[in-house]
Amino acid sequence: MTRPYSEDVRELAPTRAEAGETLRSIADSLQIRRSCLPKWKKPRQENGYRPNQIGGQKRTLSADNADRLC
Repeated sequence: MTRPYSEDVRELAPTRAEAGETLRSIADSLQIRRSCLPKWKKPRQENGYRPNQIGGQKRTLSADNADRLC
């Protein structure tokens, strides 16, 4: 599974784009995908530049279900 980009990169990339640098040059220099940049340029009200959770929830068996399996 892939890891999310660091918060530093998530903050730096939109700043460089606002300064007039091309998306291609930003992506090449930071070694990120160009498709990420337009998403990061939008303001993030809820979580800033932090990535969303990757992966599902951990599920546990209830006591009733565990007894049936044993």
